[in-house]
Amino acid sequence: MIMASKTKRSEERHLWWLTLVSGMASYMDAAAIVTSGIAVVMLTDYLNLDAAQIGVLSSSLGFSIAFGAAVGGRAGDRFGRRRVFLVTMAMIIAAAVVLCLAPSYGFYLAGIMLMGMGTGADLPVSLATISEAASSENRGSMVSFTQILWKIGIFSSQGFGAVFGDWGRTGAQIMYAHIGAVAIVTLIARCTIPESDRWKAAHLATEGVSSGVAVRSEGSLRDLLRKPYIVPFLGLIVFYSLINIGMNTNGQFGALMFTSLAGMSVSFYSKVSMVTTVGGFVLVFLLMKVIDGPHRLMWFVLGATCAVTGSLLPTVFGPSAITLTAMLCLWVLSSVFAGEPILKIWAQESFPTLLRSTAQGFIVAFARIVSALVALVTPIIFTFGPRYLLGAIATCALVGCATAFLVFRGRTETEFDLEDRGETADIDKAHTAEGRMTTHAVDSAEPKITVIEPVAAKTVV
Repeated sequence: MIMASKTKRSEERHLWWLTLVSGMASYMDAAAIVTSGIAVVMLTDYLNLDAAQIGVLSSSLGFSIAFGAAVGGRAGDRFGRRRVFLVTMAMIIAAAVVLCLAPSYGFYLAGIMLMGMGTGADLPVSLATISEAASSENRGSMVSFTQILWKIGIFSSQGFGAVFGDWGRTGAQIMYAHIGAVAIVTLIARCTIPESDRWKAAHLATEGVSSGVAVRSEGSLRDLLRKPYIVPFLGLIVFYSLINIGMNTNGQFGALMFTSLAGMSVSFYSKVSMVTTVGGFVLVFLLMKVIDGPHRLMWFVLGATCAVTGSLLPTVFGPSAITLTAMLCLWVLSSVFAGEPILKIWAQESFPTLLRSTAQGFIVAFARIVSALVALVTPIIFTFGPRYLLGAIATCALVGCATAFLVFRGRTETEFDLEDRGETADIDKAHTAEGRMTTHAVDSAEPKITVIEPVAAKTVV
């Protein structure tokens, strides 16, 4: 009994360590976005940046993250989680060095793109590592914990900006050095993380090596566009792309709305933003408590309602300090219970091992591109009237969340459940057949399934 208790505690500590080290992908993502947004202003004089160049730098980070997510997710399924998340962290370190030393606009742009590709590629692979190490009892909370690291990445970068924001190039170098230093520590820590057992078993099975695992897909991209994966794949693309428009708009243009529409100061907006950010940080802990329970969809509906209501308030009653503040507060609730955290969890649960990071990479990439494109035309829509913009955001939130609700309501099993059931059955059969196994493929309209079955043992008379 004592040994079993010690073993369980040891496994829990290992899982938390793996989650922390792998989840630093979210920290890096947030730190790269916030730091670059601040640093580009600090470097304007040193690099002689004009408005067009600033626009290119701002958009290139978003597009690079999207590209990295698509490529990195696919690489993680093909070559393994560990290989990719070590390479991506090395890319972030190299990018930080380039950004610290960049003598010109061209070098700085190259560093921004490398940073974006590294952080984007790291995210889907690291989340897959966490979800595959966790169990059905704690998978949601472990994946949700990465959102806390994302919030900490925002806080730390804003803190560096507040302290060194007036230091010009030196301040920008310190901020990027912070990212590089954290990446170095993370890279060293990740060397202690082994390859995902689930990925190794699935990969061996596709190569015809007996591993005792039932592989539901051999990793073909076409499987994402076939039953049963096409519905959650397209559903999550629609959901995340549309809900992310509101979150991105509030983040990028929140100060503009408060100052130009409500007549409030930037300082007032910053205080409101800080309070809501802290509130969102606290709410993630509540999410971790409820996400693995039976009422997940109820909390999602609450978050979806907050998103739609939040944007409708200034649309119906007009933009003011009260309605815009209420909008930000409601969107914080939405971002926790009907935003990126639930997207991360559904993406892990909806796809098989050899398509898990691929699917999430494509979903994140598509949504980031949509947000970047919408941000380009948002100021134009703004000139026609803020109510048109806010009404459009409310509509997007409603359509996106309704799509996710229709896709995931009534779902009682995840891909982990199906894979685990196959693994247990095959392993048990393997023992009864003295470990002799053969593999054959079942072809059908469904994704290809590799089934490992025992060879019947001969009776010796």
